[in-house]
Amino acid sequence: MNTYLLVSETNYFIEQKLKELKDGIDNIVTFNMDVNTMNEVLEEASYLSMFNEKKCIIVKNAKSFSASRSGDTNKSKEDLSKLMKYLERENPNTILIFISKTNVDSKKKIVSILKEHNNLFVYPSISKTDMKNELLKIINQKGYKIEDKSLWHIINNSLGNFDLCVNEINKIMTYNDEDKIIKFEDVLALTAKTIEENNFKLVDSIITRDLASSLKYLDELVIFKVDPSVILALLYREFKMMLTTLIYENNHYSRSDILRNLKIADWQYQKIQNNLRNYREKEIKEEILKLADIDYKYKSGQIDKDTILINYILDLCI
Repeated sequence: MNTYLLVSETNYFIEQKLKELKDGIDNIVTFNMDVNTMNEVLEEASYLSMFNEKKCIIVKNAKSFSASRSGDTNKSKEDLSKLMKYLERENPNTILIFISKTNVDSKKKIVSILKEHNNLFVYPSISKTDMKNELLKIINQKGYKIEDKSLWHIINNSLGNFDLCVNEINKIMTYNDEDKIIKFEDVLALTAKTIEENNFKLVDSIITRDLASSLKYLDELVIFKVDPSVILALLYREFKMMLTTLIYENNHYSRSDILRNLKIADWQYQKIQNNLRNYREKEIKEEILKLADIDYKYKSGQIDKDTILINYILDLCI
C-alpha cells in the first residue's frame, strides 16, 4: 500500500517521516484540505505518467480521519468513501501521504486499514524530559555542544513546544557555526522574546497586506497555539484606531491633540498614517464590521477555528 497517514501536533516528527517516505522522489505535489477537495487530490494521485515517473502527494490538514464534528460529518464520510475506492486500485507510482494534527478516529474503517498495513504513524505529545533528550540528539548529531542550563531555558522559553525549540536551536547553531558550542549568553540573546511579539508581527503583516509574511507568522501562531480571537481583537483594535485617526484628521485636529486623545506615541501615529495610505475610509469600516461578524460567528461555533484566520488573510491580501 502506497497511502499513508501521519498524525502529530509536532511538525518536526512529521517532517522527519516525510523525508523518509519521499526519499528519491523529485516530483512532489502538495495539497491543503482547507483549500482543496478530495476529488482534486485523487485525480492527481490517479494520473498515470507516460514515463512511469514516481510522484509523492502530500495532503495537509486531513481532518476527515478525525472524529466527526457537526457540520462536516457528511463531507468527511464522502471524502473517505472516495479514498476507499481509490485504495482498491492505487496508482503504483504515487506515494499518497495525508497529514493530520488532530487525533484520528480509530473506529473509522480507513484508519483500521492503514494501521493494519503499518501505514499509520501517530506521534503523541512528549514530556519535557523526553523533549530535552530529543533536542540533545539533534544538537549532538550536528556536532554541537550545549549545557543543560541552556537547553532547559530554550524549552521553557518556547513554552514546552517542540517545534519552537527546534527552530530556536537551528537559529542558534547557525549563529555559532564556528566553535560549535552553544553558550548560555547566546541563547539569551537569540531566543524569541514573547508570544505577544509574534502576534503583533502577524497583525502588522495582515494590515499591510503582506501575504508572504502573514502566512509565515500564522504558522508560528499555530505552533504557539494562540487562540484566533486574540488576533481578531488586535486587528479590530488597529482598524478602529485607523478609523478614529482618520476622523480626527478630517476634522483638522493637530498632531499633538491626536496623540493625546488616542494616548499613543509618535511612532505609533506614524505607523497608523502609513497604514492609512493603503485604505479608503469605506474599506476600513468594512473591515471593522467584518471582524466583528467573524468574531461573533467564531465564538458561537459557526466558524472552524483552524480556517478562520487563513480565510481572512487570503480575503484581505489577495
